[in-house]
Amino acid sequence: MIENKFIETLKNKNINLTEKDILERLLDRRRFPRHYICGQPSIEAILEDGRKTSQDFFDKDGYVNSLECIKAYEDGYTLILSNIGGFVKDTWIIQQWLNKTFNIECNCNFYFGTGKKTVSYIKHSHDYPVIVKNIYGEGLWVINGKEKTVSQQDCIWFDKGVEHQVIDIKNKRLSMTCNIK
Repeated sequence: MIENKFIETLKNKNINLTEKDILERLLDRRRFPRHYICGQPSIEAILEDGRKTSQDFFDKDGYVNSLECIKAYEDGYTLILSNIGGFVKDTWIIQQWLNKTFNIECNCNFYFGTGKKTVSYIKHSHDYPVIVKNIYGEGLWVINGKEKTVSQQDCIWFDKGVEHQVIDIKNKRLSMTCNIK
């Protein structure tokens, strides 16, 4: 199956990031406007009820309030950092490879969390395929009703319509989602 070969290739493309790297990058306020040109929010948090918010993350100038964002992470909320293809060289290389492979511009996001308050969205599916590359930490997923542990540099593929949810994370976790649409 083409997905298996693709996933194995992506698994071998390491992304070498740590929690410290992400937290330091969040200090680069101008990297994170309230919304990108496409309208997508740059940073959001997943609330306990599964909704997303970025309500208190931005200053009047329209750029991230780094300390509020970091505080939400430290308080236990999972953060979504959107459009991270150019975040570091490793993510840039992967996004360029995805764009070329699928002949479209893929959107990649980070899910960055401690698991103290929120882990993920409630069970959901998409109308497009999604690839997840776990960078560090470990997550317990439910995919079409079956549990699967995803850890260091593992990759998984969801076809459109596949129900999935992260139900638990061990320690701190960073994963990259790649939306193929």
